[in-house]
Amino acid sequence: MKKLLLSVIVIASSITSLAQGIDKPQYQIITKRAGTYLGAINIELFPLIAPLHTQNFDSLVNDQFFDSTAFHRVVPGFVIQGGDPNTISGPISTWGQGQPWQQNVPAEFNAVRHVRGIIGAARDNDPNSANSQFYICVANATFLDGNYTVYGKVTSGMNIVDTIVSSPRDANDVPLQKIEMFVSYTGVNDSIPTAPTLNSPTDGANGVLNTQQFTFGNVPGAVLYTLQLSTDPNFSTITHSANTGGTSAIVTNLMGSTNYHWRVIANNGGHESVPSIPRTFNSATAAASLIFPADSALGINTNPVFQWSAVANATSYTLQVSTSATFTTQTMVYNTSGITATSQQVSGLNPNSLYYWRVRTANGTEQGFYSPKFVFNTGTTTGIEESAFPFQIVQLYPNPTNDQLFLNVASQSPSTKMLVITDLTGKAVLTKSLDENEQQHIVRLNNLVQGVYILELQSTNGSIKRRVVKI
Repeated sequence: MKKLLLSVIVIASSITSLAQGIDKPQYQIITKRAGTYLGAINIELFPLIAPLHTQNFDSLVNDQFFDSTAFHRVVPGFVIQGGDPNTISGPISTWGQGQPWQQNVPAEFNAVRHVRGIIGAARDNDPNSANSQFYICVANATFLDGNYTVYGKVTSGMNIVDTIVSSPRDANDVPLQKIEMFVSYTGVNDSIPTAPTLNSPTDGANGVLNTQQFTFGNVPGAVLYTLQLSTDPNFSTITHSANTGGTSAIVTNLMGSTNYHWRVIANNGGHESVPSIPRTFNSATAAASLIFPADSALGINTNPVFQWSAVANATSYTLQVSTSATFTTQTMVYNTSGITATSQQVSGLNPNSLYYWRVRTANGTEQGFYSPKFVFNTGTTTGIEESAFPFQIVQLYPNPTNDQLFLNVASQSPSTKMLVITDLTGKAVLTKSLDENEQQHIVRLNNLVQGVYILELQSTNGSIKRRVVKI
């Protein structure tokens, strides 16, 4: 048997390239059961989505590789599978195992859904182990999505696929009567899909949150859609792009207080449509930056004044404090909206306890983004309020770190500062005097073993503590 070679650039002569994409090659699979004609299955492949698998299949057809191979696996409600050279004349016990001389094809996982009629590449545990064996879905099998390469679909003859999958079979799902295939090239499909119609969010929508579901209409023949977002009406820069096999996609991490433009392009496996008519929307007010208590702060007073940054267009804020990172109703200890200032005192926190906090912006009745959540530990009921110190830790990064920390301290007035790092037993492992006139400092941790430490910045008025992780 001829060893197959793959090329990333050269596409077999039966696949015609066009400026808008690549025409989809089409094939006919003639099936015979125990030597008697059973029927024909017509298929087309997706060179624009899985070019290497399309080229591999085309090369195998040109070499008449598939002729007399069998559909060796039939699983009702799931798939039929074939294309193993062992099924031509090898023992049934070897069917499905393939041959070591076969050229494997790198995985081309994509967002096309495993629905009825889809063709995918069979493989073993190695994602890049696919070669000649393929499967045809007889029912939706979306649990395979993203884990197997989809590279084609049946265009007619699913009744023959249904006949094959219903064949009497043994305990290993091998048909009791051999079902052979003979595959030939029949032409190309050069159709170009129409542009999708956008549904939601509506054009000109306001207050879109940072996680948003976009929906659009189905396009006949399309198997993949590309959603694009841009802050430029000409889409010269794409800020977000998502491929989906359905008619919706979820986009996260939108920027707040931003005017976005969005559009969708349909893909039928060979050609893409022109972009849809774009729509615009305005995202909700941006998230606030949390200031105090800082993330991972230790020894915070039980009556702290929470502080955050002002946000443009925000008319009010909601402050939430919780004993859980999930901020459930049962764990919320403070949840107040309508705050017009950028600080709020919360009284009565428990000493020596762990808390999470976050802030949400609002513009009138329109809710904005949540800030990232910070965590802190309270100290004793009489602890010194950090915000009253003549300095604050503005930045401490990277944390965790494996080498050194960068410490940025903001001082309201010159103050003698001492940096002390202790392990969890309270033993000081590093002590360093800080120049009172400098705001940026480098703290080297080369000599420390991996673990959790407490960094304490001391002054004559008290101290600030942070948890540091050495990796």
